[in-house]
Amino acid sequence: MVQQEVTAPRRPRGWFAYVLAAAVLTVAYLLPLPDALRSAGVGVFGVGALVLAAVLVRRRRPEPPSSWSLVPLCAGLFLLGSVLRPWADGNPGLAAFAPDPFSLTGYALLVVALARMARAVGGLRREVVCDVLVASLAGASAAVQFLVLPVLDLPGRTVLGSVLAGVYPLFDVVLVVLALDLIMSAPGVVAHRWLCAAVACLLVGDVGYAVLGRQGYYVAPTAFDAPFLLAYFLLAVAVLHLPRPGAAPAPPPPTFDAWSAPRLVVLCLSLLGAAYLASTRTDQGLVGQVAAFALLCAMIGLVLARAVAAVNGHAAAKAVLEHRATHDALTDLPGRDEFERRVQALLDAEPAAERFVLFVDLDGFKRVNDTHGHVVGDLLLCEVAARLRGVAPAGAVPARLAGDEFVLTVPGPDVAAVAWAVELLDALRRPVRLPVGDVVVSASVGIAPVCSSLSVALREADLAMYRAKSQGRNRYVLWDDELRRAIGDDVEFELDLRCAVAEQSLEVHYQAIVSLATGVPRGVEALLRWNHPLHGPISPAVFVPVLEETGLVLEVGRRVLDTALADLASWRRDGVVGEDFLVSVNVSPRQLLDHDFAETVRDLLAARGVSGEALLLEITESSMLEKDDRTLALLDRLRGLGVGLAVDDFGTGYSALSYLRSFPVTRVKVDRSFVSGLGCDGTDAAVVRAVVAVSEALGLAVTAEGVETEQQRAVLAGLGVGHGQGWLWHRAQSAPEAARYLRDAGARHPRRAVQADAKS
Repeated sequence: MVQQEVTAPRRPRGWFAYVLAAAVLTVAYLLPLPDALRSAGVGVFGVGALVLAAVLVRRRRPEPPSSWSLVPLCAGLFLLGSVLRPWADGNPGLAAFAPDPFSLTGYALLVVALARMARAVGGLRREVVCDVLVASLAGASAAVQFLVLPVLDLPGRTVLGSVLAGVYPLFDVVLVVLALDLIMSAPGVVAHRWLCAAVACLLVGDVGYAVLGRQGYYVAPTAFDAPFLLAYFLLAVAVLHLPRPGAAPAPPPPTFDAWSAPRLVVLCLSLLGAAYLASTRTDQGLVGQVAAFALLCAMIGLVLARAVAAVNGHAAAKAVLEHRATHDALTDLPGRDEFERRVQALLDAEPAAERFVLFVDLDGFKRVNDTHGHVVGDLLLCEVAARLRGVAPAGAVPARLAGDEFVLTVPGPDVAAVAWAVELLDALRRPVRLPVGDVVVSASVGIAPVCSSLSVALREADLAMYRAKSQGRNRYVLWDDELRRAIGDDVEFELDLRCAVAEQSLEVHYQAIVSLATGVPRGVEALLRWNHPLHGPISPAVFVPVLEETGLVLEVGRRVLDTALADLASWRRDGVVGEDFLVSVNVSPRQLLDHDFAETVRDLLAARGVSGEALLLEITESSMLEKDDRTLALLDRLRGLGVGLAVDDFGTGYSALSYLRSFPVTRVKVDRSFVSGLGCDGTDAAVVRAVVAVSEALGLAVTAEGVETEQQRAVLAGLGVGHGQGWLWHRAQSAPEAARYLRDAGARHPRRAVQADAKS
C-alpha cells in the first residue's frame, strides 16, 4: 500500500496582516467619524470579505461544498440588506421593509449551511434537533416578551415591524445553538470556530438593534454596526482557515454524548428562562400567562422526547457495535463465535433434527490475491459471500471463519446436504466480474453431520474439505466411517512423525556419486531415512510430503544439512576423502521461501569448517516454476558462498530447458525414469542426449540417477554424462557404513581431482 506523506497544515498567507488591518479598521470605525464615512467603510470591508470568501471557497473546495458555498451568498445578502436599510428608513408602507427579505433570506441560508456542516461531521442528531427547538422556543418567548410586545405600544409602530424586531434575535438563537453543536461535533476544525464567532457577533448586533427599537429608533446609529463589521471580519478569517486541497484530514470527531455538559447548559438555561417567563411575569394578562405556560410545557415535552431519542440512539449504537463484534466486517456474514452461538441455539431448540455442516474453501484464491492485489481479493470474497447467501436454504446459517474459508449449516438428511453442496459448487465456479476482468475460482467442500457436538462436526468437515482438495479440487467429500478410519490413520502417522522429529529418530544415509569413466566416488548425496519402531522402514515418498505439509521440513532440512557437513568434515579429518569431495543435500521448496536460508547455510559451513565449494544443494523443478525475484536473489547469494546448485529429477515435471538459463544452477541430474530404459528405448537415449547437449552449451555438469546395470553405465558414458549414482556402485548406507565404502574405494583407486561444476 502506498503511504501518502501527511504534511502539517500551513498558516494562511497574510493572516497576521489581515488581522491587524481588521483591528485597525474596527477601532477606527468606533471613532467619532461622519456616518457616510462609516457606511462606506462597512461597504468596502463587506465587499472585500465577500470576494475573499467566494474565491477561497471555489479554490479550496471544502467539504461539504454545498454548505460552504452558501457562506459568501449569505454575506452578500446581509450586505445588500445593510445598503438598503438607510434608503428604506421613512418610506411609507411595505417599502420600509425592503431590506428585510434579503436579510432574512441570508439568515435562513446560514441556518441551512450550519445544519449541513453539523450533519457532515456527525452532529444534528435527533437530540440536537430537540435542543435547537427548546432553545428556539425559549428565545421566541423572550423575544416576544421583551422585544415585540413593548414595541407595539410605541406610536407609529406597525405589527410587522414589531414582529421583525423579535425575529432577528430568534434566528440568532437558532444559529448559535447550531454553531455550538458544530463546535462540539468537530472541535478540531478551526474554520468552524471562526464561523461560530461570526454568528455570535450577528447575535450581538441584532439584539442591539432590537433594544434600540424599544426606544423608538427605526434605524440605529452607524456606530451600532460595529458587531456586523466584526462579523464580516470573522467570516473572512473562517474562510482563510479552510483546509487546502491535499492537506491532512481533520482529526476524527469525538464520540457523540447526548448529555455532555455544554448541551445540558443550553437546555437548563432555556428551561429556566421559560419557567421565569411563565411564573414571574404576572403583568402580561391571562392569555399571555397561558401562552407562556403552554410554551414551557412544550419545551418540557421536547426534553422528554430528547431523552427518549438519546436512549433509543444508545440502544441502536449498542446494537451496531454488537453486530460489528459478531459479524465479519468485509462480508457481513456471522463470525465463528456468532455462528457457533446460532447453531447451538438451533440444536438446543430441536435436538433430534438432522443438520449438516458444509466447510467451504476456495481453490485458487491465493493466486487471485497475489496477482491482482488484496482489493480485488476482497471484492471476490464479497461476491462469494453473496452467492453463499443466495443458495443457502431456509434455516441455514452461513458464516465466514477466516480468509477464504466459509461454513454453512443446512437442515435435512445427507442427500439434501450433498444437493446443497453441488448447487454451491455450481454457483461458485461461475465467472465473477471484477474491475480487472472476469475471475473464475472453484471451491472444495467438506460435509459432516452434526452428531456429538458442533466443534467435532466442524473439525470433521474441515478434514473432509482437505480430502476433497487433495482429490483434485472443485468437488465435495462427505465424511463417513471409511474416511474417519483413513483420516485417523493419517493423524496417527503425523503424530508418529512428529515424535520422530522431536526425538531425532530420522537418520541421514549417504549414496555415492561416482565417475562413469573410472568408477571413483566423487561425492555423496545425503538421503533422509525413517525406520518406524512398529512398521519398519518408511519410504521417503510417504513421509517427506507430510514433513512439507506440516512445516517440519524446515527443522528437518536444517538438521540434515548440518549432519551432512559434520560427517564430511569428520571424513576429511580421518583421511577418508579429500578436500575436493562433494556432499549433496536436497532442499525443500519451503526452505527456498526462507529469506534467511542463505545465511543459515553460511553459518553451518563456518561452524563445520567446510568451504562452500564442497556443498551441492539440489532443488526441484517445482522450485523453478515459482521463479521470482526473491528466489533468484536467494540462489545468487548461495552461489556467492561457492555452493553448487543442481536441478533434481530433471525432465519429470513441467520445466523447460530454457529455465536453466534463468537460474544460476551448476549441475543437472537426469531422472531415473530416463535411465531405466537406456539400451531398450531409443526415446530415453534421445532425451538424455538433448539434456547433455544443452548442459554442455551452458557449461553445466550432468549426473544420472538410478544406474543399476553396466549397460546403462556404458550408454550414459557414451552420451557424455560425467557422473552417476545408483545400485550399480552403492546403496544408501549410514554414515559409518558409507565411510567404510569410501575408504575401500579410495584404496582401490588413486585419488583424482573431482570434475568441478563449471557454471559460476
